[in-house]
This record gives sequence, structure tokens and C-alpha cells, in this order.
Amino acid sequence: MERVFVVDREAFFGGDWPQGCVRLDDTDAFLAAARAHGRFVPRDQAEQTPAWKQWIPYCMLRCGDWSDAADDGAPDRGLFLVQRTKKQREARLHESWSIGLGGHIEPMDDGPGGPAPPEGAGAFFIRALWRELTEELRLPTTGVDSAPLPPPRLVGLINDDSTPVGKVHAGLAYCLDVPWPLPRARETVGIREISKMRGGFTSLVEFAKLWQTPSRFESWSQFLIQAEVVGAKGG
Repeated sequence: MERVFVVDREAFFGGDWPQGCVRLDDTDAFLAAARAHGRFVPRDQAEQTPAWKQWIPYCMLRCGDWSDAADDGAPDRGLFLVQRTKKQREARLHESWSIGLGGHIEPMDDGPGGPAPPEGAGAFFIRALWRELTEELRLPTTGVDSAPLPPPRLVGLINDDSTPVGKVHAGLAYCLDVPWPLPRARETVGIREISKMRGGFTSLVEFAKLWQTPSRFESWSQFLIQAEVVGAKGG
């Protein structure tokens, strides 16, 4: 029986979760609470229980120079975009575009196995996130703390109680900046699960064209883009 990690909705925000993308002032404290209040339950039951929230580490990947000193129109910048196919388990997201990758936290993530994560309150969630990334993507490294990839960093919380899938999930939004310009990033990072999704690194110009129709993106990605967590909207 598949089991996933959940928290009681009432354990956070007095049960009234904020809608959209929310910046977190103290990420270590939030992750410590997210871990402490959680437990594993059968996934089938979790998907039907809005009184619970399933934590989903959800990571966007960027390439190129995103420092404050960089030119906003720098051509080496890019975002990793994916489109979910009908072979993915979550039918409610089929054909949607996304700037985030991730998945459920499973019992195998609650232990020392897998890549060694950074120390701290978020180690549990980083372990789960890295497992998902290495399952879904072709990456040049096998550890989050080894070159050439830096560890993902938490940038906020995502919540969407307006949809059936959103009512039972909550996203921990991470960002992973790969240290290469767009052409090399396209060659180095690719989709492993090609039957379940399509896509890859794309330029900000190409991204802006897709973003002209926001409804083509799943709601969590819409929230991140609208909050400009990924940088300027397409340039």
C-alpha cells in the first residue's frame, strides 16, 4: 500500500491556508514544524481527505546568471518547462505546462538512504525532492551537495484550495540554479520519464510566448510566475 506524508490542515494558519504563493520569513522554523506535525498515511485515503495536506516539494530549475547584477535580458538565462502527458497518474494535471517538478514524500525518504542532504530542519524534504528529481530528470550528479549542482533553496509555500487536487496538497517551492548558460543546460539536463512528460530548458522569450495564455499552466506554476519568484515574467 502506497503511503504519503501529510499534516492536519488545522495545524497551520489556524486551518485557513493562504491562497497562492507565500514567502516564508523563517524557512527553518517552518520546515521544522512541517516535519514535526506530519505522518504517513495511505495515499488513496489522503487524496480524498481535505482535512489533510500532502506536502509536495516542488522545484523549479533555472540556468544562466540570475544574480542581481545580471542583465534582465541576458540570453543565457532559461527555465525548465515540462508538459505532463496522459500517462501521468494525476489525471487532473494532464497536458498542463509546469515550471516545477516534484512529488509526494514517501517512507523511504525518512531515513539515511539516498543522497546526503544539507544539515538542518529541511533535510527530510530535500531528500524527498532529490529522489523525485533524479527519477524524473537526467542530471549530471548523484548528490545535492556535490559539484556541479548547488542544493535547492526554499523560496516559499504554494497553496490552491480552489481545485480538487489543490485542496489535498501544499507545495514547498524550491529553486535550483544550474551553473551553465542555456545551450549547455539544454544538453546536460533532460527528462528521464519521457512517457510521462515532455519539455526541457527553454529561453525566456519562448517562455513568454507560452505565458501569454496563463491557463495552459498548472495553478502552482501560475502562482510562482505571478509572484515573480522566477524573475521577471519572460524577460
